[in-house]
Amino acid sequence: MPVDLANDPPVASGFSRKDAAVGELAHHSGDAGILPAKPGSQTSRSSFTVRGQTLDRIRRTLASGAALKAVLGPDDTALRQQADAMDAADPRLQWLATHAKRWRRAHEKTLVFVAHRETLELLRDALSRLAQLASGVFHEELSVARRDIEVARFHAEDGPSVLISTEAGGEGRNFEFCHRLVLYDLPWKPSTVEQRIGRLDRIGRRMPVQIVYFRPPSGVGADVVRLFESIGLFREPMAGLEPQLAHLERAIEDIALSPGGSLSDARLAELIADAEAARTRVHEAAYRQLHRDPYRAGLGPAILARVPPDLDTLIERVVVLAASRLGFRVEQVRGRHAYAIEFGNEALVDSLPGVPAGTSTVGTFDREYAVEDETIDFYSSGHPLVEGLLAHFEDDPKGRVARLEVRIPGEAGRGIAVIYKDGPQFVVRAFDSDGRSRPEWANAFRFRPLRATRMKPIDVAGYDWRGLAARLIPELGDRAPHAVAAIVVRSGPPGLAG
Repeated sequence: MPVDLANDPPVASGFSRKDAAVGELAHHSGDAGILPAKPGSQTSRSSFTVRGQTLDRIRRTLASGAALKAVLGPDDTALRQQADAMDAADPRLQWLATHAKRWRRAHEKTLVFVAHRETLELLRDALSRLAQLASGVFHEELSVARRDIEVARFHAEDGPSVLISTEAGGEGRNFEFCHRLVLYDLPWKPSTVEQRIGRLDRIGRRMPVQIVYFRPPSGVGADVVRLFESIGLFREPMAGLEPQLAHLERAIEDIALSPGGSLSDARLAELIADAEAARTRVHEAAYRQLHRDPYRAGLGPAILARVPPDLDTLIERVVVLAASRLGFRVEQVRGRHAYAIEFGNEALVDSLPGVPAGTSTVGTFDREYAVEDETIDFYSSGHPLVEGLLAHFEDDPKGRVARLEVRIPGEAGRGIAVIYKDGPQFVVRAFDSDGRSRPEWANAFRFRPLRATRMKPIDVAGYDWRGLAARLIPELGDRAPHAVAAIVVRSGPPGLAG
């Protein structure tokens, strides 16, 4: 649902929002800062820095005057006044305040997305002042417990009818119960818009998703809306197209940085053609994959037989332990096998594949409970947090070494187990301390229940494992192992992994 704005609120002296950002930064940095330079040179690095600062100011200016003021210096008095004037005349604020009162009377829940914390505070104050409404908030600086409280209050029938969220609300949270989504500002990256919409547009949703966005009459903001409408971003999911559409953000940035630049009809047609070609390629690839070996009812038992009966328990054990060891905040919450997991400032890693820093999720490892309560995530294969943790340890050397105790009836000794990966298959070989191949030891790693536990500290300290590894390395040959474990083998009944 586009909302046409009568005019793009001016800043002052005829400046547009874009001109305010570009002009002021050029005044401080010099026009040469955004000119092309030789790659790798100091000038090149400086130009990239200035480009990034310029684009950040443009984005903030289009978002709100409050967001722009957050990056202004103490001497930017004139621009601060222009930013205040923008917010005072912004028709989006009045539109939101007017409609928020109607939504409240209709007992409808609305999620409002903003890019910056400053815009969030601006909207919260405006709704309180103009509509006499208390709104919920969701942002990166809230603790996990506080985020859960805000979402729970918003979900409650007598709770706030509006929740204002930064991009933190687009990661791992389920707002399917909301009636509508308001995109107060519009990111230039299609995948970010898709992620926002995905908080409401969930599998099994029983009512249509109403998406509200604002359509400025001119300028780069109008170009962004025009482009996204043309590629169908607000009408249909872009699943699988995110990498193919990454160049759209760069195209918008080039327009924003070009004095007097705008999205021409020819350039728009070119970008639309690129998007349609990408969509066709993805659909054709998916069709070929789906029909290469189509599912038949007779395949069902064999497929189910490959799923370990304790898969959910194994995933829970691995994910909770891995997240805890990486310094994530892990709290067990009410519900069956339910946890709140936060990738916070205390984490021992700066990044995780597919999981931005600051991500907070609440979910369960219990499949049936996840179906009962659709407001929480299901931690399973395919969930970003689960996949991110597994990918981290897949790539990190620490995820490929271990010290284990294995119980095998009638066996005893020390040695190593070496795991080789051949496509989706794993091959395990084991050697004792004399270098002899021990296939019966290797079998302990091939079958369920897993018959390995963590090595006891006394065994870790009481043997020269480094020397053992050095002696046995020649037995491995030239093939690089995927993972290696030092093992103590003891006779006795098999035990479950700890």
